[in-house]
Amino acid sequence: MKASTPTALMAHSPASPFAVAYIMFHKTFMGTPYYRQEAGMFQLGLNLPRETMANWYIHCAQEYFYPVYERMHELLLKRDIIHADETVCQVLREDGKEADSTSYMRIYLSESDGLSQIILYDYQPGRGGRYPQEFLEGFSGMLQCDGYQGYNRVNDVILVCCLAHCRRKFYEAVPAKRRKSWKLLDINSEEAIPEPSIPKDPTDKSLIPAEIGLAYCNKLFFIERELKDLAPEERKAKREEKENAVWEEFWNWLSSLQPAGGSKLEKAVNYAQNHKETLCNYLLDGRCEISNNAAQRQAKSYAIGRKAFLFHTSAAGAQASAVMYSIIETAKANKLN
Repeated sequence: MKASTPTALMAHSPASPFAVAYIMFHKTFMGTPYYRQEAGMFQLGLNLPRETMANWYIHCAQEYFYPVYERMHELLLKRDIIHADETVCQVLREDGKEADSTSYMRIYLSESDGLSQIILYDYQPGRGGRYPQEFLEGFSGMLQCDGYQGYNRVNDVILVCCLAHCRRKFYEAVPAKRRKSWKLLDINSEEAIPEPSIPKDPTDKSLIPAEIGLAYCNKLFFIERELKDLAPEERKAKREEKENAVWEEFWNWLSSLQPAGGSKLEKAVNYAQNHKETLCNYLLDGRCEISNNAAQRQAKSYAIGRKAFLFHTSAAGAQASAVMYSIIETAKANKLN
């Protein structure tokens, strides 16, 4: 008897499933660039050029993992709430673009609603609004994002703007020497902290206007921390009870300000007022978050890897990375090994 020959992973290639999985894991999960993997394998007596590793990675991502990615995309579009963010990347060889031009890795993820988490990365050569519009075609629900105007092109969604971005504008308006006492409250932290206070007396000059804006934001985050473990409907009711009044005070206070033209405070005030409706849209659904930090954390996961590998050689490589980051980060989020 003669055992049957195993089906080749790639035609005319010695690549084994284990070898490709090893390369993909170290490139995507561990952030180890191909040149360092090449050097490590050489020390073990294996001559495997980085170009070969890149070709294996791209081929297998497209052939074996992209169908899974497509299915995850289909399921994501059926969710009620999606978080979106983006971070920059560089692609050396792409038609119509210079090697040093900026491209983007977009991130989309489902809300933590008790269902399996879905996290998708999407490579695009530009930042235009047509890219999220195309990716989210067929989605109808609430889109949690920053204040980027391109999201206005996405159809059939309610935009939910991130309070952390608004808070950052006020933080940047505070002189550097006064910033140390103003840290962002972590909603998931168990650290005991006093409730932020907001001066009510107009003659109280202990805080400058930018710091008062920070105090309002911190107060809302403080309340959110108290409500984070409630069921969605109860959280929605408690938000109406406790946060609506804070927002009303905040908007009234903003309208009383006359910041200097071109100042950082004016930018903060304009940002808040221009996004007044979308900043408050999280109040419509108890499942929504007050910030988009979930998507920003996923952007950071890619940014950590980017710091090591610096760039993608080709658009195909960037697209393959988007697929594999999606698979691996989704597995991590669902505690799959």
